[in-house]
Amino acid sequence: MGNQMLSRLMLVVLVVISCLGGSSNASGSDGKVLLEFYSESLCPYCANFAVNYLSKFFQNGLIDIVELRVIPYGNARIYGGGDIVCQHGEDECKLNIIQSCAIHHYPDVTQWFPFFFCLEKLATDLPRNAVFKNWKTCVDTSYVDLDTINSCFEGPLGDKLVRGNGAETDSLDPPHKYVPWVVVNGTPLYDEYEDVEKAVCQAYKGPLSKPTTCNRIGSASKTLKAGVCTKGLERVGDGSQAERAQYE
Repeated sequence: MGNQMLSRLMLVVLVVISCLGGSSNASGSDGKVLLEFYSESLCPYCANFAVNYLSKFFQNGLIDIVELRVIPYGNARIYGGGDIVCQHGEDECKLNIIQSCAIHHYPDVTQWFPFFFCLEKLATDLPRNAVFKNWKTCVDTSYVDLDTINSCFEGPLGDKLVRGNGAETDSLDPPHKYVPWVVVNGTPLYDEYEDVEKAVCQAYKGPLSKPTTCNRIGSASKTLKAGVCTKGLERVGDGSQAERAQYE
């Protein structure tokens, strides 16, 4: 094999390695903290984390020192026939695709996050079986285009994106045990994910001054252990309040 061909092969290998597995990156670009959130759209604890924790990053300045990635797939599994089965049912699979499409088509976090936030807010406010039915309302409060998202969702690209998320999620080292699975500069926070602000402030070593909020952040006050949707447990039901109380 010639030297030129060998060099090209090595370049391809390096590119592939850099694209596999979120935890393969030690930090974000420009000295930012790489914050990765492995999620699934209808896990109530993922929705709570997005709505009540991640959203604060856009209010307190922490987003300026963070490279935020959200990887919708979570505890889904691919069975022998190639079908993806999601922990909270078919609607969760659909919403994972819709979220993936928004993140793909609008790579600027300030564009896709309002749409993602809205979807997760629906998941906190509505019965589970009503979230997908109302997803298009989130277009009105965000920067995404309905036709763009719909085309991706209904076409082959959406399926390709979510399978890519699955490959990345399944290649995590250490493997994820549940969601929310929150990783800061390659290190999982495990069930301390509610302390994400503190973890980001401690991890940031970049050129910018840390946001003032870092001076007053302590550990999140907890009366109960942070909730998680555990890998390997299907919790599929009608999404009613009774069903949520039983399974969550």
